[in-house]
Amino acid sequence: MSWACTVPVFRFALEQWPPDQFEVVLFHEGALTTAQAALLEKIQPKKTENTTVPNIRIHQVDLKGQPDARWVSWWEKNKPAEATGPRLVIFYPASTMIMTPVWSGEFKADLVSNALQSPARKKVAAQLEAGDSAVWVLVECGDQEKDAAAKKLLETRLQIMAQKLKLPEVKAQDIQSGYLSIRPEDLKLSFSVVTLRAGDTAEDAFRETLLNSEEDLKELSHEPMGFPIFGRGRALPALVGKGINAQMIDEASAFLSGPCSCQVKRQNPGFDLLTSVDWDQLLENQIRAYDDRAQANISVETPPPNSPNPKPEAAGDPQDSKTPVTPSRPFLGLIPLIGLPILIAGGLIVFLGRQPGD
Repeated sequence: MSWACTVPVFRFALEQWPPDQFEVVLFHEGALTTAQAALLEKIQPKKTENTTVPNIRIHQVDLKGQPDARWVSWWEKNKPAEATGPRLVIFYPASTMIMTPVWSGEFKADLVSNALQSPARKKVAAQLEAGDSAVWVLVECGDQEKDAAAKKLLETRLQIMAQKLKLPEVKAQDIQSGYLSIRPEDLKLSFSVVTLRAGDTAEDAFRETLLNSEEDLKELSHEPMGFPIFGRGRALPALVGKGINAQMIDEASAFLSGPCSCQVKRQNPGFDLLTSVDWDQLLENQIRAYDDRAQANISVETPPPNSPNPKPEAAGDPQDSKTPVTPSRPFLGLIPLIGLPILIAGGLIVFLGRQPGD
């Protein structure tokens, strides 16, 4: 049984959900050249405690040797008409049940590098390390008016939600269970937007990962799309076209900031992205940064040992009016996703988030 906990979804995912491994297949005929063998060695994943960096598993398929018949069958049905030289094909993790490849290209250093990591993915990881609850990736459609309107709405609404939503009170038992490795007061609500520009070839593989995550998204590529990214590079289903609206942004934000009602990743909506991020190290760096910040605050607030005691202030001293007052933040009460079963929530996001323009 998977018990609920009071840690927000976005934080629980960062602390507890390692990314699934993508299946990477190198098809070639005969021996690789020295340069190709070196490139294959270079992209071998590094093992970490819970996964690998990048989060991939590599299969080498020599079509002139004795390869796995399943890969040969796929190749014969899907190989390019003018395939020359080794070709790298990346498939989604088996847990997604998505058979469409993420990306396919020639086995060349620049193409492979962009497939495994890209500027936008690095920026998303940096924002999550800095403490963002989620980073929304806006996939532009190329229509400047639609793209600009979608970005403005996302940024405006996310700022409102960062102020309006209230984080759950984390119970001591969840901290003792190791579900939260930072102080509860270090948790914050913060959202940002990263844009995938139409025609940016450095982001081809990242864009394909997002658009192939659902069967019909490519048919809607004439509309801008928004994907909330959280945790260790996990994406919620896309909001498309007019589905990028206040209600859907609010619901996704409420889900991510609410208590994690199901600790099992695969029973939650979303899919993992391929990144070259060492998430364990990222989390460690973040924890250290929070600790350093807290220590610095203590040092500033603690008076020197021989400093004179401050003069008591008389009652009614005007200085009282300068004492900061913690502003109250209204709680967005009845958000539809909160209180619904997780899988139904994911279905609502998919269903309601699909509203292409007229």
